[in-house]
Amino acid sequence: MKKETPVKNGMTRNPPGNAVRPTRATPRSKTQPRYAWLHQCLLNEIISGKYPVGSLLPTEAQLSATFGVSRHTVREATRKLVDTGMIVRYPSIGTVVTSAQPGAKLPSYVAGLGSMKDILAYTDQTRLELFGETVAVADEAMAESLRCEPGSKWVVLHANRCLVDNGRVISYSRVYLRPEFAAIKQRLRGNHPSIFKMLQEDYGQDIHRVRQQIEGALMPENALIQLGLEPGSPALRMLRAYFDPAERLLTVSENFYIADRFRLSTEWTKGDD
Repeated sequence: MKKETPVKNGMTRNPPGNAVRPTRATPRSKTQPRYAWLHQCLLNEIISGKYPVGSLLPTEAQLSATFGVSRHTVREATRKLVDTGMIVRYPSIGTVVTSAQPGAKLPSYVAGLGSMKDILAYTDQTRLELFGETVAVADEAMAESLRCEPGSKWVVLHANRCLVDNGRVISYSRVYLRPEFAAIKQRLRGNHPSIFKMLQEDYGQDIHRVRQQIEGALMPENALIQLGLEPGSPALRMLRAYFDPAERLLTVSENFYIADRFRLSTEWTKGDD
């Protein structure tokens, strides 16, 4: 009899390294993306009861070995299961099956970002999953958009922004860091502190002013595969620039929110300051 390793909350998981082989994987067509094929395989196995409600899915490493795909493919496939409410990721526990049938998509994440206090609270509720890094030198267009010095050098981190409570991806984000703050990327793992807090605690930087700009846009091409979206998908572009008391730009977060996963809600009352 196969032994199982107990984990928290009475749930069980297969021992590391002993990934469960699927009994019958759904055939993949030549034109079908691997993440879509894997999503269908896992969907079938959950519906069939192979992974019942309350159980844990195998780890990313196990699924990667079982199906012969990359861990990135596993993340994309399981992300679709999160979106339909079939699984939930819990830090230090694992990925739990919460429904045997796909349901309605999870509601949009609603945020009120009408003040600096709102913005800083919001950054504590999200985390970044990095998938790329580039270096940019500000030309005239970039300098005008970011309000930075022409010719200045920036480390650009490419990431998906996720909610801390359930791991759901709500945006593709570009984070622009001055080179002296580049070590921040090493701490962007798991449910990490906000970049605002790291600038404050690690570098002694004080955020004095935040500039926020919101506009409609199309999702950038390099994010489409990451998010499982079609070319031409709409997005809400929200750029936030953070300045120190001397009005020096410290960092910029450029977020492209998925149209049906984010809603901005702000209210004012007459007489409010």
